[in-house]
Amino acid sequence: MSPHRYLSPVLAIAALAACASPPYTAVSIEADAELESNVVVADGELRDVVRVGRSGVERVAGTNQLKVVVPVRNIDDEPIQVLVQTSFLDGQKRPIGDDTNQQVKILGPGMTTMVVVTSKLETAQDWTMRLAWNR
Repeated sequence: MSPHRYLSPVLAIAALAACASPPYTAVSIEADAELESNVVVADGELRDVVRVGRSGVERVAGTNQLKVVVPVRNIDDEPIQVLVQTSFLDGQKRPIGDDTNQQVKILGPGMTTMVVVTSKLETAQDWTMRLAWNR
């Protein structure tokens, strides 16, 4: 029996495991909306209780900085504390050294907060926002 027969299922299992590992793409507030690929969640338990809305992205007049607004909702019945950190990227999704500090957001049950971040550099073309527990 060829060793290649066993290699393929092993690779398939490894690929599936890789898909299930953090960070996870955030789940959308709107049930029929596409997942917000710019927002990732560091933990599966947090992903179960947080939803994100459609992001708004615009250039700041006069400075050409990138401004991002993302609604983040707690769908749990208990208050939660979330750490939010954003990295601004170039047009090829490469880091440009323009990262925000981690911000603590406290969300009551059912509460939605608007996370607003602005790049320091006008070269920012894209962004990634990371959500994690503040425990």
